[in-house]
Amino acid sequence: MKKKITMFLVTTLLTASVPVFAVNTGDIKDQVNDNNEKIDVLEQKKSDLQENKKVINSELNSILEEIKNTSNSITNLNSSIQSKEENIRIKTDEIAEMILKIQEIEADIVVQKERISKQEEELRKQEELLASRVRAAYKSNSVNNIIFTLIESTSIVDFTERLSFIERMVSKDHEIMELIDSIISTLEVEREKLEASQNAASEIKLSLEQDRVTLEDEKSSLERQKATLERELDNQKSLEVEKKALLDGLSAEERRIANDIGDIMEENAALEAEIQKLIREAQETARREEEARRAAEEAKKQEESQNGGSVSVPEAPKPSTGYIRPVNGRITSPYGYRVHPVYGDRRFHTGVDYAAGYGVPVVSTKSGTVILAKYHASYGNYMIVDHGDGIASLYAHLSGFAASYGQKVSQGQTIGYIGSTGTSTGPHLHFEIRVNGVHRNPSDYVK
Repeated sequence: MKKKITMFLVTTLLTASVPVFAVNTGDIKDQVNDNNEKIDVLEQKKSDLQENKKVINSELNSILEEIKNTSNSITNLNSSIQSKEENIRIKTDEIAEMILKIQEIEADIVVQKERISKQEEELRKQEELLASRVRAAYKSNSVNNIIFTLIESTSIVDFTERLSFIERMVSKDHEIMELIDSIISTLEVEREKLEASQNAASEIKLSLEQDRVTLEDEKSSLERQKATLERELDNQKSLEVEKKALLDGLSAEERRIANDIGDIMEENAALEAEIQKLIREAQETARREEEARRAAEEAKKQEESQNGGSVSVPEAPKPSTGYIRPVNGRITSPYGYRVHPVYGDRRFHTGVDYAAGYGVPVVSTKSGTVILAKYHASYGNYMIVDHGDGIASLYAHLSGFAASYGQKVSQGQTIGYIGSTGTSTGPHLHFEIRVNGVHRNPSDYVK
């Protein structure tokens, strides 16, 4: 390249000077050398700029890496906290079920004891009755009396009647004895049931106490993790403040390079899957809430109609037919494959970057409902607005929000402000259009 430039300069100089005066070879050589030196200086400046663009500032890269690590830690903590909260909920439900089971068993034990007490009382009565009959028979020498009674019969009919009476007496004694045996058998079964119920109650109570101890441990662990999460969130905020202060302190040239780089998000499968999942879940939640709202409004209308009155429903934001730019500013990075501004390799850019200054209002590209407003290591403060029919818009790196989750917004309404939160090196807006969670070229929508 240098040789071509040198030859071009030499040819140009020779051609230009021939008609005018004799060429001084030494002067030409000096000029060529000067030009080569200038080229070397320009090449070095270009190299320095590329290096500056790649690094910008080692401290900034360090902060961005720490922001990413902190956000990953926060994500893991949130996941662990959600898991623990779910475990606590399940364990609490199990404990409540055990308490109810214990109450049912103890109530059944009371009933069983009452039945056993009644049966024992009946057994005592029957045993006393049988004993009294045995004593009476013994005292009256019943065997001889029976024989004597039969002998004294005056006729066959009389004998038959006396014999029948005696049989009934003996049968009654047998009935009493069978009843006593039955009561004893039933009592044995009831006592076994009672013992089993008492053992079951004792085991459940023991398990209940163990579960209560486990639950308290889980709650303590949860509180510790929540405290850690609060510290990480505070650290995250501090890092964002530190990053902004560092960016504000860059030289004009460094700031220009940083603003040109702007969005250095890691476009990876995990982040893409997470965003798609969040959008689908948020859209499904918004759909259910909207159905519930409409059902409630319809019920209210019917009630008002039956009462002869009228109902006034707040007007929703007027639908818009097209999409507008979310912010005024030049596009610094379009949708699609690009050379990564820091790492230098080809990566897919899932949105469009608009250059704008800190605090500039960001408006909704179309009317819709805010279904997400949160922080992410890559996107920073970002918001998603659902426009219906599976279409949503995403606004990233915001310095702050002007709308909240569940709020209905009109086209052109301010929903946030330009910032540089997340993996960003300068104030700008990263804007995406998502269809059923999948990113699409925003330029196909925003003309």
